[in-house]
Amino acid sequence: FVCGNCHSMPQARECVCCQEITRVNERRTGKDENTSCITDLPSFRNVCLNPDVLDVAYFQYRQEYGEQLPEAANELVRNRYTAYRQFVRWCWGYLGKEIQVVIPACIVLSVRNSYPDPGQNYTGFRSVAG
Repeated sequence: FVCGNCHSMPQARECVCCQEITRVNERRTGKDENTSCITDLPSFRNVCLNPDVLDVAYFQYRQEYGEQLPEAANELVRNRYTAYRQFVRWCWGYLGKEIQVVIPACIVLSVRNSYPDPGQNYTGFRSVAG
């Protein structure tokens, strides 16, 4: 991995670095050429990890599309879910409900470190089709 913040992920398609995805790399270099990883940008932390921003983003999404998580989902689960959505929106804008992109390993690890599951039970990438 190029950025230095990625680690191997369970699925081969998840083993991708922020510097390997054009849209993500453009977002990173557009902010600071000297930053090797997008997770080091203050704007990443503000947009994708700030719990107040994630609350607003979650309720906006919920208002548009209805409840997307089981009612029993706790705040950590909701924040992880929303952080991934925020990252995609931040880099790609609106993709549509059936369009998916793989999130770089460094982003996944940063979100999981910020909003950990106590049992380390994470879903990983799942295709809409299967």
